[in-house]
Amino acid sequence: MKRDEVYDKILGSMVCCALGDAMGAVTENLSFDQIRDKYPGGVRELIAPDKTAFAYGNTPGQITDDFSQTYLLTEEIIKNGGSINAECVENMLIRWSGIPKWFNRFAGPTTRSAISEIKAKKEGREYVVNEVIDYARQATNGSAMKISPAGFFNPCNIDNAIEDAVCITRVTHDNQLAISGACATAAAVSKAFEQNATVYDIIQAGIYGAAKGEEIGMKVSRTVGGASVKERIGMAVSLALLPETKEERLRKIYNLVGTGLHVSEAVPAAFGILLICNGDSLDTVYEAVNIGYDTDTVAAIAGSIVGALNGTKGIKEEFFEIINRENEISLEETAQKAAALALKKNGEV
Repeated sequence: MKRDEVYDKILGSMVCCALGDAMGAVTENLSFDQIRDKYPGGVRELIAPDKTAFAYGNTPGQITDDFSQTYLLTEEIIKNGGSINAECVENMLIRWSGIPKWFNRFAGPTTRSAISEIKAKKEGREYVVNEVIDYARQATNGSAMKISPAGFFNPCNIDNAIEDAVCITRVTHDNQLAISGACATAAAVSKAFEQNATVYDIIQAGIYGAAKGEEIGMKVSRTVGGASVKERIGMAVSLALLPETKEERLRKIYNLVGTGLHVSEAVPAAFGILLICNGDSLDTVYEAVNIGYDTDTVAAIAGSIVGALNGTKGIKEEFFEIINRENEISLEETAQKAAALALKKNGEV
């Protein structure tokens, strides 16, 4: 792999994830039909969320928890020389918790509980788990929304990406289903770095990652009830291949697979949308943004995968400028550093 190719894929994944998060923050909480009534033609630009959204008050292009954690985790892995361990995730969460515009507004109970436990450990205090908070350690899509760095730093090495995804996920979402969804996403991102990878290659990698992740999770993590991520991806693929209109197939993803907080909905939905859009970057992001319910997370997951597949091809220059400016980050600088370390980690220069 050439450094500029790896850089372009990491940058593409990051910007598509950020776009999915920022655009999806506008449509989050709305149903499939409400979005179509409120935004005829769908949301396809960076606009400000209104009062129906959790992100009300954000400016156009501002991100939420999904990409902010992805970005900070990438930075922490860079600080660690490209190596992924639990400490990277813990450092990211501590840093993230100190940024009010993200933590105060978007931290869910699972993440809040994990951060409280991490802080207690670092301060040498005993942490007593509250049963109500512990119950929130369920199989939510928060495991997959931030997992793309496991693919960035293991390009074309699916098994290593899965191993790192397990490590990342267990810090906050320590159960077999959350791990399965994270591994499906990380495996797909890793596969996307292969030359001439296709949408079908990506989906097969995702199914493999989901199965492998659940198998590992059953051994090293807690077991919780819920639908199989692997089987739900299969369902989403079947719906995506139906001989119906694009709109009809998207509606079936929304109604039958689901696009909600559970990892067994959001991750399979992302794969289904990716296939319906035939791997087109912006179309995949746009349709995920307009699918309904937990749109920012579904679109962030789908964006992270499709962006790694296509790189920056077809992405408007203004999107990079807006995302960087509104969030005070540098997608390009971080992607350059990540690409250099990814190649070094894999024995290439």
